[in-house]
Amino acid sequence: MFFENYYLVYILGNLVSAYVMYKFIRIFYSKCKVKPTTEIAAYIGYFILITLTHVGLELPFIVLLANILLLFLITLLYEGDIKKSLLSILIIYFSLMSIEALFVLLTSTLQLNLLVPFQYESAFGVVVVRIASLGMVFAVKGFKNVKKEYPIPSAYWISLLFIPVGTVIMLFAVFMNTSLSRTIIFICIISAILINMFTFYLYDNISALLVDQMNKRISEEQNRYYEHQVEMMQATLNHMRTLRHDLKNRIAPLYPLAASGNTEELLKTISELSDLSEITKEYSKSGNTIFDSIINFKFQNAEAMNIEINVEINTPEALSIPTFDIAVIIGNLIDNALEATLKTHDRWIRISIVYDKGRLIIETVNSYDGIIKKEADQFVTRKHDQPNHGLGMKSIKNIVDRHEGYLNIDYDEHVFNTKVLMYL
Repeated sequence: MFFENYYLVYILGNLVSAYVMYKFIRIFYSKCKVKPTTEIAAYIGYFILITLTHVGLELPFIVLLANILLLFLITLLYEGDIKKSLLSILIIYFSLMSIEALFVLLTSTLQLNLLVPFQYESAFGVVVVRIASLGMVFAVKGFKNVKKEYPIPSAYWISLLFIPVGTVIMLFAVFMNTSLSRTIIFICIISAILINMFTFYLYDNISALLVDQMNKRISEEQNRYYEHQVEMMQATLNHMRTLRHDLKNRIAPLYPLAASGNTEELLKTISELSDLSEITKEYSKSGNTIFDSIINFKFQNAEAMNIEINVEINTPEALSIPTFDIAVIIGNLIDNALEATLKTHDRWIRISIVYDKGRLIIETVNSYDGIIKKEADQFVTRKHDQPNHGLGMKSIKNIVDRHEGYLNIDYDEHVFNTKVLMYL
């Protein structure tokens, strides 16, 4: 009867454990890539497989590997890179493993041998372990920065990874030493738990620091971007003043030529005036002054660079979105498209901006040389000064997220497509 009661408690405890794993993983991840029903099904599958593995095989080593593998696969349902998946699972599982070792020590004789079937059969201990695991979830749920989808540099990642792995190695070394007293083992387990909890704190603070640095670089990049815009606008104004001055000088002879009947010279001068008017070519004439001014300004040198431009805009003259946000999105999209298409011989850019039923859709399609550089599922700039470049897409993503929209990037060997959707 006791044997049956233990397994009943263990199965119910495993159900609680699956919930604990869900709460822990949700501390690290904010966005799930699958439907809620699929997410729930994944945790139910985890509960069933781990229970069957424990009851059927009863080997700690197999159960440990099964837990790590299944939890790793579950993390792939969320938005994040492989490094984050591995780090988060090892922190979670080894932290809970330390708690379980503590309460096994307190409620029974701890005999750790990964190749010997489980000998622990305390129903009370199982209940206490699950309650303690829930308590740890509530203790660390305040860490919010680990949710941020910012790739951690490899040096930081390896350092953080060694902490939970090191604590488990330490515990194995302690358990294998049969001469140690229960008091020493107890102190070692408590130390392992505290070290793993400190890892949560360290990971959270490193994430916060990296995000702050990224935001600072984005702000600096945006400031440089707008300083550059002001300089270019001033240059454009000076150019326009020169054009007006030249226009006055060209217009002045028209009346005397007409009065004298010198038709041939008159037509020649008028032809030169037509050529002069084409210098200020307009690519966008939608009536929306924000879109028109940004697009025309950005593409003012496109013809000289042999870039074919096609612009289609169907929006109201005014939209309920800050001008700054529009300038950042369109400005960066065009800058990226220009930079990419200039690396090819077949140079062209197509821009489409449509407003429909509260949705603003901005799409740029351009030619490029087929070379893509990505790191941790994020596009990386090909410029040499990487820390100060490549922030345009992050700026766009921040604004899109603020408007609860979507940013989609698609490409093949020759065409690069970026689409932004925002709800206004």
